[in-house]
Amino acid sequence: MLLLAPGVAAQTVVPVARPSGAAVADTLRGGWYPWDPYQYQDFRRGVALLTGFDIEIERAIARIMGLEIDLPLREWEPYLAAIAAGTADIAAGATKSEERERYAYFSKPYRTETNVLIVRRGASARLPVATVDEMLEAFAKQKFRLGVIGGYVYADKRINTFIADPANKDRIVAVETDSRNLQNLLGGVIDGFLADRVSAATTAWRRNEASLIEEHPLRVSTDIHFMLSRASQTPERVGRIDAAIDQLKGSGEFHRIARVYVMPVLTNQTIDTGWFRLLVFLGTVAFALSGVLLAHEGRYTVFAAMLLAVLPAVGGGIVRDLLLQREPIGIVRHPDTLLIVFGTVLAGMLIIRGAALLQAGPSARHLVLPAALASRSIEVTDAVGLAAFTVTGVVVVLDAGVQPLWLWGPIAAVLTSAFGGLMRDLFRHDRVVANLRGELYAEIAFVWGLAFALFLDWEGDRLQAQEIAFGVAVTVAGAFLSRMIAISHRTKGWRFS
Repeated sequence: MLLLAPGVAAQTVVPVARPSGAAVADTLRGGWYPWDPYQYQDFRRGVALLTGFDIEIERAIARIMGLEIDLPLREWEPYLAAIAAGTADIAAGATKSEERERYAYFSKPYRTETNVLIVRRGASARLPVATVDEMLEAFAKQKFRLGVIGGYVYADKRINTFIADPANKDRIVAVETDSRNLQNLLGGVIDGFLADRVSAATTAWRRNEASLIEEHPLRVSTDIHFMLSRASQTPERVGRIDAAIDQLKGSGEFHRIARVYVMPVLTNQTIDTGWFRLLVFLGTVAFALSGVLLAHEGRYTVFAAMLLAVLPAVGGGIVRDLLLQREPIGIVRHPDTLLIVFGTVLAGMLIIRGAALLQAGPSARHLVLPAALASRSIEVTDAVGLAAFTVTGVVVVLDAGVQPLWLWGPIAAVLTSAFGGLMRDLFRHDRVVANLRGELYAEIAFVWGLAFALFLDWEGDRLQAQEIAFGVAVTVAGAFLSRMIAISHRTKGWRFS
């Protein structure tokens, strides 16, 4: 996919030279523009908080240098003009170009971006291209209506030349944000748009429209820099910024910021997909059914059945959120989980009563096979739930920013997947407490939760969405297969003595 990188203004920017001997101010005049998850306002706590990967890196660099930094909201093209005129000092998330080097210095790269072409789902097949030249040729032949961000430089010069060519102006639709490009694509105004891969995916995810679009397989990457005004800054200050970038990366602070502001977005995008939601649904139903069956065996009331079903399905998640001080807790954010549990209890009650009526009749002998099949199905779906909730527990720790991930990740995985069942058994005064003396279960969540947490720690420097999706898939498959092997061999949990 072709990734969108911040770029050069559409109009010609006239550079202004910095007067010789002029003092450099102790405040960096910067700015920000909507570029989620790099630069955005977070409203989760009811107050607009400016944050994002680029913003926090910029603030950290200013702190290391002992400088103040001012970050007002700016539109990108006027922002570039301000850099050229010296009325703004620094801009984050910039791509280097010959035009910009006339009026700006560039720091060493502090991250990379991948440019992608975003189209409607299923439309990539109509662009069977493998190179930039082939893509641009296909654009011209198909009269492809292309959405772009006005004033941005993309990762390949050929793309920028194509956009600037007057012969293509009738098919180029320039807007201010990826959100607007996405609206135009889904509204039929354009056939596709160029975007930063992470930013485009984040925009679609926030708008709950990720299922409607896809990335073309062609991708182009570029380095991203800080851009400083030649009119107000000096090469010496650029050198200090380069040294601050090295210090951030050497101390691990850069990695921490990346993990806090980009990794949760990429990981949540992966688990907020149809296949993973299906796994969570199956696991929730399985956990709830375990309570339904116990209520049936103990001849409990409907209320008790509800309680025995709710505890394994959501009890561990509630304890996890309280421990991590997550606000609001997950069950409040997503009350549909409770509706799934309630529906499972009611359906289970109807099935059990229906089966009891059939047992009393001449067809009772035909219920043996379905009963055995149902028992095996519950074991399989329970293993699915264990695997899905193992991943969910680690992702919640990542989203909450709790450190270290390698410690709290596996703990949250165990709480999410196994602690609810333990609460249910304690509530029943079970003398054995299956989760403590039974087959290998919580140990599987811990081991695979630890493996997934270590993987995310390693991935924090790479920030590749496909690699994260692969890590999620491997963790789910590994935990599921481990549980199924434990069931087939009746492997007990590791004995203390």
